[in-house]
Amino acid sequence: MFSTRMFQRGKRYYRKGAVERVVFDELQKSWSGTVSGSEMYHVSIQKHDDDTFDHACTCPAYETFGECKHIVAVLLKIANREAVDKGQLFDKFLEKRKQNDMPNRRINKEPKPTDDLSARIINLFMDTNSADSTLHKEPLQTEYILKIDHQLLKGMLLSVEMKTGVERTYVVKNLKKFLKSVDEQSEHFFTPKFSYDPKQHMFKEEDQRVMQILLDIYRSDAFYENQWQTIANQKGMTIPPYFAKELLQALSERGCTFEDVTGTFREIHLFEDALPFDFSLHENSHGYALGFDAMDHFHYFKDYGIIQEGQYFYHLNANQREIMKNIYGFLYRNPKSSIPIQKHQMDSFVSNVVPNLKQIGDVRLSEQVSEAIINPSLQATMHLDLDGERLTANIRYWYDDIEIDPMQPGDTQKRDSSQILVRDTEKEQRVMNIIESAGFKFNGHELYLDDEEDMFTFLYYLLPQLDEDVAIYLTNAVKNLLVDEIESPAVHVDLDSNGDFLEIDFDLGDIDQSEISHIIQSVVEKKRYYRLPNGRFVPLEEDSFAQISNVFDEMRLNPEDLKDGKVQVPAYRGLQMDEAMSEHFRKNYNQAFQQLIEDIKNPESFDIPLPAGIQADLREYQIFGFQWLKSLSRYRFGGILADDMGLGKTLQTIAYLLSEKENNPDQDLPALVVSPASLVYNWESEFEKFAPSMKVCVIHGSIGEREELFKIADEYDVLITSYPLVRQDLEQYRDRRFSTLILDEAQAIKNHLTKQAQAIRSIRAGRRFALSGTPIENSLDELWSLFDVIMPGFFPSKKAFRELPHEQISRMSRPFILRRIKQDVLTELPDKIESVNHSELTKDQKQLYLGYLEKIQGEAASAISSEGFQKSRMKILAGLTRLRQLCCHPSLFIEGYEGESGKLNQLLEMVETARQNGQRILIFSQFSSMLKIIREEMNAMGEDVFYLDGQTPSKQRVDMVNRFNDGEKNIFLISLKAGGTGLNLTGADTVILYDLWWNPAVEEQATGRAHRMGQKKVVQVYRLITKGTIEEKIHALQQRKRELIENVIQPGETNFTSLSENEIRELLNV
Repeated sequence: MFSTRMFQRGKRYYRKGAVERVVFDELQKSWSGTVSGSEMYHVSIQKHDDDTFDHACTCPAYETFGECKHIVAVLLKIANREAVDKGQLFDKFLEKRKQNDMPNRRINKEPKPTDDLSARIINLFMDTNSADSTLHKEPLQTEYILKIDHQLLKGMLLSVEMKTGVERTYVVKNLKKFLKSVDEQSEHFFTPKFSYDPKQHMFKEEDQRVMQILLDIYRSDAFYENQWQTIANQKGMTIPPYFAKELLQALSERGCTFEDVTGTFREIHLFEDALPFDFSLHENSHGYALGFDAMDHFHYFKDYGIIQEGQYFYHLNANQREIMKNIYGFLYRNPKSSIPIQKHQMDSFVSNVVPNLKQIGDVRLSEQVSEAIINPSLQATMHLDLDGERLTANIRYWYDDIEIDPMQPGDTQKRDSSQILVRDTEKEQRVMNIIESAGFKFNGHELYLDDEEDMFTFLYYLLPQLDEDVAIYLTNAVKNLLVDEIESPAVHVDLDSNGDFLEIDFDLGDIDQSEISHIIQSVVEKKRYYRLPNGRFVPLEEDSFAQISNVFDEMRLNPEDLKDGKVQVPAYRGLQMDEAMSEHFRKNYNQAFQQLIEDIKNPESFDIPLPAGIQADLREYQIFGFQWLKSLSRYRFGGILADDMGLGKTLQTIAYLLSEKENNPDQDLPALVVSPASLVYNWESEFEKFAPSMKVCVIHGSIGEREELFKIADEYDVLITSYPLVRQDLEQYRDRRFSTLILDEAQAIKNHLTKQAQAIRSIRAGRRFALSGTPIENSLDELWSLFDVIMPGFFPSKKAFRELPHEQISRMSRPFILRRIKQDVLTELPDKIESVNHSELTKDQKQLYLGYLEKIQGEAASAISSEGFQKSRMKILAGLTRLRQLCCHPSLFIEGYEGESGKLNQLLEMVETARQNGQRILIFSQFSSMLKIIREEMNAMGEDVFYLDGQTPSKQRVDMVNRFNDGEKNIFLISLKAGGTGLNLTGADTVILYDLWWNPAVEEQATGRAHRMGQKKVVQVYRLITKGTIEEKIHALQQRKRELIENVIQPGETNFTSLSENEIRELLNV
């Protein structure tokens, strides 16, 4: 529950928009908010199961009172947000504050089951609401009595008492209990004739402020367990220091009675600018004296910082309080109201004491004193000299012709003894503070430094601080210790003729080249200076030297790498080094290095055409990817092409490899492509499609078959193999070299400790590129593993790599990673990207397939021969369906089959990759039994899916579609026949056609479930085809005769019932 005053202040904050942010934590059932006040304050609110609330705020008010306007403002923000969500305006709640008959509600009131959150938060303020009504209430007559409260331990404080009533006023016998009743809106008994009743009585407007402060004091005192409430008389309440000024100001405006030992006053006045004391400084027979008013009629409330004289109160600022702390006790205990001052003390007294007295009162100077005072400006001088290895200093203060040695008592030069010199003690102290901090020693007649580190610190850091206040004179010996301003370091970088290394040469202007290595070593070792052989100090904390240190840190160079100011680094460090160089460097790069930076930073400007033999129209972003690969290849750098799935990493890579062949016709080394086993034939197919001029060999089959292929490997432009086979054929690779190594789905080697990764690392290739849409799946260690293969030595050791800041890792790797996602290139992508993924039958599948193919070929030939084509057609088509089922998974019609399916394995890899990329997938199959197998595999992967086939009720279909489009689950399994039409699944961005449908038009309808109006993303469509099977022939027939098929097969038909006999014979080779 919050006080009315606090509620009103919080409401004003809420109304003016001071609540900048409110976040709800569903798990913790808590809110956190940020409120803009005199500074940013952070509010936290915790809801409990019983609908009570805890709250806290970082503001000082909450620390003091346990409540604040910031908490109220945040609660109002939450309540209003909830009310808007429910169609209620918070103004309705504010209107309820005017109702007179609203029942009291407590913060821990049990809510009805239907109460919403806004209602519960509103309940926090209901006590305030019900108390607000002023209709038919009688105004109270109230008096306040202020008294001095002498406390043994706390010293002198003030306390307040009250009288209140309607017809007449009654003494409040226990002020704390009365305030408790007011705070809790409960009755309080005074006499049989009068009791305070909040429903009948109200405080006048003129009393509101005073009463609110008293209530705040009461709550604060209760919160701090009566820390300040120690007076024996319960009628009064001690005023804590943090409320004193506010209450006295309110009482001075409202009016009160103040009882002092000197009398009773009917009003008080509070001043902040006026000063209560009067001082006089005059001559007497013994010298001088300070006169002041008698202090016995003043009271100094040190805890309040307030001086009181009669009905007048003076509030002191922090500086005045400090002065009073030092002087009040001395003045108070001096009954003569006069302090004698000897003549030789007057300079110091006038210079040090009088300025402080002027801050707490008026200081009047007698005519004799005024005439004796002289106030010339201070001119300080310092002479520095070198005595052997000691730096000596001679300091003097000059006030016109008066010379003062600060290290010796008295003036160095005599002057008129009647004069009173006002010295600039503040300036003198500034100078001496610097001298002391420099570590100067004093031997009785001079100041000196004999430590080299102290000398450097003083000359380069402290001496400039003195320059504003002191005239400094240096001997030539001291000047020679200082190096003239060093110009920005010059850096010369040359790329060697082989393009392998960069030679970096640092130039520091006039500093001898032989010293540069030592200076840079000192910089890297974080030393503050370097001392040249001639004794001069070279400060190393200048920005220019700090940048040299940054370069060495960034490049992980050691001082030992320096030779005559030069260092050599691999060329792939070039962009990292260039980025590390700031404006503090004067850069001088040779032409070759400038070209390297331009080519890598702006590959689109790399003047290289697409290969003439490429059989594809590359999109703009794909051309950029090709140029990026070529620019890295030019300098024998590696890289990671990390484009999103479906953006054509394969095509960009093929274009690069074809370009390398066309540009280097004498190249006798083949390229090697390593991919997951499920994609090797997909690569072969893509080469045939996009670069038919390239001779491609897939390394596959038994050990013997692979050995035969390796014998003729040099006849090919490209070898394609899988990760497992690389490990098995490692001996074949030991003595071979490749022009380029391409690692597809390179996350397969993310663990560098596996034998597979070690085998890949041992392959020798001139250039290495990784393709992966997810180069980092779990940790940065995976990125290290990839770079350890594509550019060995690029990153430091695994242990050192883990200690690198993420920002540095990003800077280092950025030029060598190209990552585009679909949204990046959406404007130039087609609405739908279609591609074909090939898989291979497993060994068990292949045996079954070939056996069944031979059987159906024989049966078909016999049936056509004996019965004719028309009578045999349905039987033949049923046999074709069996072959398709064998491609999907033999268990679709062979009971007890326990082997694997190549296509299913490929699907699972695709789903895992898509899942890591945050894609949402529709998987279509003609066979509902296949979908059930896929569902079991998905569940085994921990992926919950939607499933729809011909048995799914219509209402459930609609519900699942809506839930999927709203973001629930990421995979939808759909029977092609049952879900190919009538569904809007724009929540998906990926469609996988697990098996081919006889009619391509039906496939188009299936992909149209995601690719339709309302789709905001590019839709990627994949057709899965098993290599060397009837599926390839069906797809080829579709591609070749798509227009014919669409014209022959009626819409909605599900087979090739209108295909010719010759076409069926072609499919079966009969």
